[in-house]
Amino acid sequence: MVKTWAEKEMRNLLRVRAEGIRCPKPLLLRLHVLVMEFIGKGGWAAPRLKDAALSDDKLRETYFEIVTTMRTLYQKCKLVHGDLSEYNILYFEGHLYIIDVSQSVDLDHPSALDFLKEDCLHVNDFFEKRGIPVMTVTELFNFVVDQNIADEDVDDYLEKVQQKILENGDTAADDDEIAPTVLVQTLDYVKQCEADIVSMSMMQRPSVGYEPTADKLYDQPLLGFVRAKNEPTENQEAQPAQKTREEPLDLQ
Repeated sequence: MVKTWAEKEMRNLLRVRAEGIRCPKPLLLRLHVLVMEFIGKGGWAAPRLKDAALSDDKLRETYFEIVTTMRTLYQKCKLVHGDLSEYNILYFEGHLYIIDVSQSVDLDHPSALDFLKEDCLHVNDFFEKRGIPVMTVTELFNFVVDQNIADEDVDDYLEKVQQKILENGDTAADDDEIAPTVLVQTLDYVKQCEADIVSMSMMQRPSVGYEPTADKLYDQPLLGFVRAKNEPTENQEAQPAQKTREEPLDLQ
C-alpha cells in the first residue's frame, strides 16, 4: 500500500510540474521510497506557509498566488489537492510551493468537488485569521471550476475581485457556505434525484382514485403535481356546494 502511495505521489508531482506549478521535483522512485528535490537553502528547509513571517502586502500577494494555483491544478492538471492548507504549502524565495500531493484525486473522483470545497475553506480560513480580506468561499470555488474564464483573462478577473474585496472591506456574506449544495458529477446522480422527486411528490399527494404515471409526472413542473393541502381537488370543485356551515368541507 505504501509503495502504491509513493507511486501516486510521483505521478501527481510530475503532472503538477508539467503545468508550471511550483513543487518539489521527483528524482527517483524505488519501491516505497520517493526521492525528491530539496526546497530550501544551505541545508535549511523552506518554512511552511503557517510559519513564514510575511507582511500584509506579501500575504495579499500570496493569497492570489495560491488561488491561481488552485485553478491551474483543477483546470490544467485535472486534479484536486484534497488537503490544501498552510501546512502543505512551502514559502521559498517569494513564492509558494505545493507539497504532499499523494492524496490528490482526479476530477472524476466521487468526492472531488467536496475535497475542493474543503480546500477553499482551509485557504480562506488561514488568510482571514491573518487579517487579509478574501473572496467568499463560493466565489473562490466558482473561480476554480469556471471554464468560461480564459487564461489570458485570469489576471483581469482577479484584479476586479481584489477591487471588490477592498470595497466591501471586512464585511463578508452571511450565507457564505457551499453546503448543502448538491454537487452533480454524473448522469446517474441526476436520474436518481429525478426518481426521488417523483417518490416524494407521490407521497405528498392526497389519496384520490386516479394517480398519474411517472412519465406523465415528468411532463409538468414539480409544483404542478405537488398539490397544496388547502387546494380543492377537481372532484371537489365539480360537486355543488351542498354542505352547510355546520358541516365545513373537509379539505384535509
